Amino acid sequence: METGQDGRLARGSARRALLLDAAVGVVARTGSGSLTHRAVASEAGVSVASVSYHFPSIGDLRRETLTHAGSGVGLELAGLVRSDSVQVDDIPEICAAYAVRLVVERRVETTAVFELIVAAAHDEDLRPVVAFYHGMLADLLAPYEGDRGRAAAVAAAIQGLVLVHMVSPFPAQPSELGEAVGDLIRRYRAHDPADRESSGERRI
Repeated sequence: METGQDGRLARGSARRALLLDAAVGVVARTGSGSLTHRAVASEAGVSVASVSYHFPSIGDLRRETLTHAGSGVGLELAGLVRSDSVQVDDIPEICAAYAVRLVVERRVETTAVFELIVAAAHDEDLRPVVAFYHGMLADLLAPYEGDRGRAAAVAAAIQGLVLVHMVSPFPAQPSELGEAVGDLIRRYRAHDPADRESSGERRI
């Protein structure tokens, strides 16, 4: 049975998640410049005061929206790659399939993430969050690529492929995007076995 404090914490967490889901929807639909307390309140069907209580400043709201959207897509991929049954050689296929999922099933979160990445060019407070999730993807790729610097370059290139697919007036089929991502990851792999061993080529 929940205590009074536990119940309040649970309700507060649920309300916060509701507001962040609404914020992600606002950004995905109308762009990061439209993200305001009022817009989120309207999207979520709550008062502006409720949004301001959880996110006192617009900077708080923007950072937490990016964190929420990035967590949704980043942590799911991390769970797939770091599964006990996964071998390092499975990484290209896992990432290829996940790129397809991003543009088909997770399009709202993916759009919001890209919107806020672009906003980070003008908002220094967003840059650490962008760097964190880019670093997470690089870390997931590093055991396969054999070098973290190489993996970081591949991570950036994958994001570029996904973004171009999403904004192209004549996009390729999602399966073709997946093939391109898998091929990119394989092409960058270290050819020197010593490089791969130093990066820890093993079961993840």
